[in-house]
Amino acid sequence: MVVRLIPASPDDIRKPPPALRRGLERFYPDVAAGMTHLDAILAIMGANPRPAPWADWWALDSSDAIVGLCGFKGPPDADAVVEIAYGSFPLIEGRGVATAMARGLLAIAAANGARTAIAHTLAPDNASAAVLTRDGFTPVGTVIDPDDGEVWRWQRSLEPASATA
Repeated sequence: MVVRLIPASPDDIRKPPPALRRGLERFYPDVAAGMTHLDAILAIMGANPRPAPWADWWALDSSDAIVGLCGFKGPPDADAVVEIAYGSFPLIEGRGVATAMARGLLAIAAANGARTAIAHTLAPDNASAAVLTRDGFTPVGTVIDPDDGEVWRWQRSLEPASATA
């Protein structure tokens, strides 16, 4: 699936654009439950302002409906390592949206000086792990996340020769 990433401004986080409602209506089994779930995510996103381009991004399909959210946990650290995160709406899972979001974030990171990308999953064998594997990540062990407990850490180089466009 072709997915276009556009920045989610702080104003967008506070008052989501109409494209989010269109995406919820098409790709969530229950729009009200979807909005409740997304309100919690948007609150987390809004509580952690980050400088561009290291913030949040909307993923839009060809009809300009938002089909997922993605972003960076923060700017790259002193070693030029940046963490990515992504999530697609339930009724569009399995169509390549998460893979496209991750690839878009990797391209943004590489173009802006990051040398390594990391991501975390709850287990080594799930849909998100498949996305990361397709996008060139390898598992490098487990770490303790303050919110999720033990998670798998995935990593890949963003050297210019291996950057994904």
